[in-house]
Amino acid sequence: MNATQAEAGREQVKIEARLGGWVKMLYGLGEFMPSIGVGTVIPFYFLFFLTDVAGIRPGIAGTLLLIVRLWDGLNDPLIGALSDRTRSRFGRRRPYILSGLLPMAFFYALLWWVPPIASAGGRAIYYLLIYFLFDLFYTLVVGPYTALTPELSLDSDERTSIVAYRMGVSIVVGLAAAIALPFVFDAAPSMQAGFARAGIGLAVLSLFPYLAIVAMIRERPEFQSRKALGLRASILSVLRNRPFWVALIVGWIAWLAIGVVEAVFAYYVIYWAGIPEEDSAILLATILASATLFLPGVNWLATRLEKKWAFVLCTLTWTAVHVALWWIPREAPTPVYIIAFLAGLGVASAHVLPAAMGADVLESVEVQSGGRQEGIYGGVSGFIQKLGTSMALLSIGWILELTGYVPGAAVQRESALTGIRLLVSWIPAGLLVASIAAAAAFPITRAVHRQLSLEARRRREAQA
Repeated sequence: MNATQAEAGREQVKIEARLGGWVKMLYGLGEFMPSIGVGTVIPFYFLFFLTDVAGIRPGIAGTLLLIVRLWDGLNDPLIGALSDRTRSRFGRRRPYILSGLLPMAFFYALLWWVPPIASAGGRAIYYLLIYFLFDLFYTLVVGPYTALTPELSLDSDERTSIVAYRMGVSIVVGLAAAIALPFVFDAAPSMQAGFARAGIGLAVLSLFPYLAIVAMIRERPEFQSRKALGLRASILSVLRNRPFWVALIVGWIAWLAIGVVEAVFAYYVIYWAGIPEEDSAILLATILASATLFLPGVNWLATRLEKKWAFVLCTLTWTAVHVALWWIPREAPTPVYIIAFLAGLGVASAHVLPAAMGADVLESVEVQSGGRQEGIYGGVSGFIQKLGTSMALLSIGWILELTGYVPGAAVQRESALTGIRLLVSWIPAGLLVASIAAAAAFPITRAVHRQLSLEARRRREAQA
């Protein structure tokens, strides 16, 4: 290919990649269930629902959640590979979204219903079964939905914009849920009725975005022109790709830092900063609102710099924010609110940039393996991240216990307070530094991605 042809190819890729804002917003609405139903309501409320509403022992409830999380990680690559291998006139992804939609909503609603089963053990088995089924159909919908991201555009910068729209919707609806759900519970005659109403409402509302996506979003027929790889070959094609591992490490470590802070931030707020427990929702809203405001800036930085350098810049400021938490004096709430707002830039970058970098890996995998592997890429990524995060977060409880934390105590020991402060400051800061180092090593620049896209297109055309 000569220089003129290469330049023409680059322009063609850019022209094809331009999408209207309404298309990106429509696609972003698919984050409704992942953000509210799974990302907000289940983490914040489901354990409490199992123990205090359904009457299941805390140890059994915690074990149930761990089993389901492992199942969630296992089914990701299986469904991803299945959608990669599908060939139909409706595409590879949309048939799964449509077929899994109603069962996903149905079983989500059943998660928040207390069955008339006398024994607590019987109810635990019920929730384990229902959660298994919900998670299966949830993955059947959300896995193929997420795999559409690289297919909507072949341009690296446009993909960043698509992910920014997705994550913008995710943050805003998550914020709305955190604010609205207490009102739902207050209006219900009982806590049990409140959870049942919330479950049904969220299940019904989750249907409409995916129905619109299936009706309006079109897949690229040329991506079905290449022969699908077998399951083993698909997994190996992803695992042998160096950019895949770099992008995975960037996102996993950044989100692990978020997970650690999420798990212990309430302890820091209550026992060190002296902020009442009921005001913790205000802090959460501050972080999410700030992240929403910073999203356009993150997208702008990614188009002016390489994605990896935009991530490095944003995450450096985020690291400084966590270090600052160590130095805040005891019972000084005002600096905590300021830091919560400043953390929004890093949280926004973690939502957008690792996913945008990962989307650009797909052309590298295609050139290396000879097939489009969006589904298996997302599935393997999800499995590794969920397994690693689950194992890492298990250590938090032991750190609290070993440092002398006493549940429900009015005042904690100094050793426990030191452990809590470490978990919200130096430990996430260290993780973010590691994430920065991984991002700096990401090999796919804007120019490299253009060449990969052109080579992948040339091979598809030759095969067709």
